[in-house]
Amino acid sequence: MKSTFIGLGGQKCASSWLHMIFHDHPNAFVSDPKELNFFSAHYDRGHQWYEGHFAAAAGRTAVGEISPSYLPDRDAPARARTYNPDLRILLALRDPLERAYSNHLHDIRLGYYQDADLSFDSGLRNNPMYVEQSRYAKHLTTWLEHFPREQILVVFQEEIAADPLGQARLVYDFLGIDSDHVSGSVAIRTNESYLPRSRRWERFVRDTGTFTRRVGLGWFDRVLRKSGVIAALHRRNRSDIRRIVPPIGEPTRAALLQVLGPDTLRLAQILGRASLPWATWAAAEKTGLAVRPEPSCELS
Repeated sequence: MKSTFIGLGGQKCASSWLHMIFHDHPNAFVSDPKELNFFSAHYDRGHQWYEGHFAAAAGRTAVGEISPSYLPDRDAPARARTYNPDLRILLALRDPLERAYSNHLHDIRLGYYQDADLSFDSGLRNNPMYVEQSRYAKHLTTWLEHFPREQILVVFQEEIAADPLGQARLVYDFLGIDSDHVSGSVAIRTNESYLPRSRRWERFVRDTGTFTRRVGLGWFDRVLRKSGVIAALHRRNRSDIRRIVPPIGEPTRAALLQVLGPDTLRLAQILGRASLPWATWAAAEKTGLAVRPEPSCELS
């Protein structure tokens, strides 16, 4: 079965929340695992491999998957357009500087970055994708070259936090499914920053969940998660990573504003919004970094 929608991420921008609010919707089906990365990393596996993840989706109106790797990938938009030109596109975003910092915390949590110096500046020197993945306007413009504006919905993590039910209804309505449905996951916060006390235990819990889903017992994993058992086990194994990793320093924040500020203002122009719910947008607007929009890329 073909997918009818895809989520582009962005990474650390509520993409997991988007995935979760489809799990219990009677008209929707999302892949398990969440991130198939077909149009980016696994395009060589072919349509049969991709559509095999939707084999149980018969009778569902909205069928899809969410892979944050799609947003910055230069080949993904054309590949997705070739696969299904009618795809609906979901994009969740957050303040670009906060996203980059959260990306750094994520890399530390997963053990991708280990160093005596865990500062954000050190992480920036190690991973240029922290900044590149926060260039939202740049990447959205590429997607708009392949999909019409009415097929792309952009939501913001900050607005999801303020009104999760309203934002869920907005997403459901965009996909043409029952917008009165209230997901059991709508108010759940996902992927909060932490540092595992035991990486071995963290891997065990994660791998157990993956195994149960692989053998057809995904429902059992979801029941445990909704019951709070998994969350309780995780809490015992987690410490607050923000007490270990210092916040973004003001000189670095100022330097990144010069890099990401124009892109952020350009994004507001593309989306046809007078403002964005971000401190980075406000700072960029105040410093006069605006760039004139190109009418062909504007979203109404």
